Amino acid sequence: MQNSFKQLASNTFRFFLPTVVLAAPFANAISNIENERPNPPDQGWSGSVKIGLNGKTGNQEERSHEGAAKIIYRLNDEILILIAEKDYGSTRGVKTTDKDFLHGRWVHLLNYDWAVEGFGQWETDEFDNLTSRVLAGGGGRYSVAQKRDVYSFAVGLGAFHETEKQNLVSYQETNELWRMNSYYTYNYQINDNVKVANTTYYQPSLRDFNDFRVLFDAGISVKISTRLQLQLNYRLTHDSEPAKNLLVVPPIDNHKTNTEYATSLVYSF
Repeated sequence: MQNSFKQLASNTFRFFLPTVVLAAPFANAISNIENERPNPPDQGWSGSVKIGLNGKTGNQEERSHEGAAKIIYRLNDEILILIAEKDYGSTRGVKTTDKDFLHGRWVHLLNYDWAVEGFGQWETDEFDNLTSRVLAGGGGRYSVAQKRDVYSFAVGLGAFHETEKQNLVSYQETNELWRMNSYYTYNYQINDNVKVANTTYYQPSLRDFNDFRVLFDAGISVKISTRLQLQLNYRLTHDSEPAKNLLVVPPIDNHKTNTEYATSLVYSF
């Protein structure tokens, strides 16, 4: 029974964190850094540090840096998760990426299949015109299928309240609303060294389902050593109502759909 609880715990935070997309708009900045094999967390403290570096010199001068840290504490059926992430990039000395992300989560295991959780989050994204997004909420999670050290599939449903401030140059817009948070997450351990994972979130506004956000995150992790992994990720985000202000120069008319590819190293402790 203890192993069953541990398995459920592992699946539970694999859902979110991603993130994660806990935040509805979250879909634009959330980061799925749960790229470990589908094993349960040990009692006590554990965590990981992720670093991503990309660059070009010569005819093109581009640099991007990504850093993230995750800390997990487990005491029997209670799990606490803290995540911090920073993305920064520049082209020919001009800043092109600047994102910050903080996330905290509490998970309580009810039984073999069910868990409940509460979470809070803060994020910024200068080039998505996001001054700040603060949210808090909770929900439940159900483990549909799992086999220890091989695969896990789970679904979740909940809600959160968000306060979003956007910098539209000529004015700042503030929106407060409730969003539904629904998702599925799947992990499969191909062999001792390779794991694939996929998490998808759908987060509509509870007052207008035409206002929604989607995050699709797929990745593969390759084990280099006992504690070091190489991660490759593909992410697609969709926001039905992105930032827009056509009255300024240049006009703000952000894309509804964005994709991203990332390579990083993760050290677990």
